[in-house]
Amino acid sequence: MTLFRRLDRRILALALPAAGSALVPVIHRMVDMAWIRELGTEAVAALGVATISVWLFVAIGWAFAMGLTALVGRYVGARRPDASGYVASQGLRWGTAIGVLCIGIGWFLAPVVFRLAGTEAAVHALGVSYTRIYWAGGAFVLVQFAGDAICRGHGDTRTPLKIGLASLALNAVIDPLFIRGIDPILPAMGVAGAALATVIASVFAAVLYLYVLRQRGYLHAQRPPDESLRFEGTTRLGQPGLFGLDGAIFRRVARVGTPTFITSMLFDLILLEMMRVAEHAGGPAAQAGLTIGHTGEGFAFVMGLGWSAAAASLVGRRMGAGQIHAAERAAWRAAIQCGALNLLFAVLMFGFADELAWLWAKEPAAHAHAASYYRIVAWCLVPQAIEIVIDGAFGGAGMTVPPMVVGVSLSAARIPLAWWAVFDLGLGVDGIWIVVAATASLRGLLIGYWFSRGTWKTRSV
Repeated sequence: MTLFRRLDRRILALALPAAGSALVPVIHRMVDMAWIRELGTEAVAALGVATISVWLFVAIGWAFAMGLTALVGRYVGARRPDASGYVASQGLRWGTAIGVLCIGIGWFLAPVVFRLAGTEAAVHALGVSYTRIYWAGGAFVLVQFAGDAICRGHGDTRTPLKIGLASLALNAVIDPLFIRGIDPILPAMGVAGAALATVIASVFAAVLYLYVLRQRGYLHAQRPPDESLRFEGTTRLGQPGLFGLDGAIFRRVARVGTPTFITSMLFDLILLEMMRVAEHAGGPAAQAGLTIGHTGEGFAFVMGLGWSAAAASLVGRRMGAGQIHAAERAAWRAAIQCGALNLLFAVLMFGFADELAWLWAKEPAAHAHAASYYRIVAWCLVPQAIEIVIDGAFGGAGMTVPPMVVGVSLSAARIPLAWWAVFDLGLGVDGIWIVVAATASLRGLLIGYWFSRGTWKTRSV
């Protein structure tokens, strides 16, 4: 029992700050929505669809961070600071390069996303500008992801929380200024103003990360000898090329992160189709209800991300030190802790669904859909916690294909099931929420079973 108590304290020390860090972007969206809700249902729906398009970008960042955490953590566990510093430095370089490339992608992608969601003209016009502005600041967002991953690889989840809170404080101050304007100095920008405020806050956070990482000596631009970078004979090695970018490091990061990116990207595309189903079932009010539902549910989701980060950090470093059984124990204890916390939140979300919905729903129809979402989805939060935490454990081990297989297949099944539940079974908008809860529950059970098989224990990075 003493062993488990020490492990539980170690998990909590990592997970609580990581959960706080994951909560920061959710609060960013809540702050946005608190101001934008005054602009009407179309503005809320526009923010909802725009947020999905932003998640497509975040999918890149999350996947990149997953691979970077695994590599840095493995080198830290193996006590090779020169190699971990070089990988960290390359992570920042590659994050910046990818972010610059994404500027053009976001410009052309924005209208496509809103067409796929089947939004009305007013919603389309409001949301496209938000998406383009956010993607234009993508390099700074990816630097944040890289900085977070580097800190997690070193077992530090407090620094990302502190930087995230500083960024949130800045965003909270300037958000209403850009959304509502300051006559006659600053014109009101509405939904687009929320995006600009978020980008400015991201610039601030990126600068803080660069300062902190350099001060702590976590960055080494100089490439170390091959023997320091090599774990085994198959380890990919390369040399810095154009702009100092080492393609071998990117390929190793991408090997771990690509399945996570595919999972996140397809999930976002599936969610866009769910937005279309919601629009057919209940119009903009149903789309707003889905947006509000995801926002409120975000508290449970970020708790999962916090414990997922703890699992990834512990598994990665313990595998680097050759402690496989200790890595497995840490993963399951993190899943148990998070499941217990999500059970508590599920009870609160079910019991106070109306009150939670009123925080963001100004119109009665949107409120009714959001409250129903909370009552139905509350039933899947415990297995969802297992899924998210074990996903992180798989990522820390450098094995991200199992979460991709389970996540993509069951999430894709939501589309035909939602149409069937809404129109063939006559369940209306509630049918969408039932499908979401059922598939999320099954995902958690399947990913837990796959992890228990232990195929991840021999994974190399």
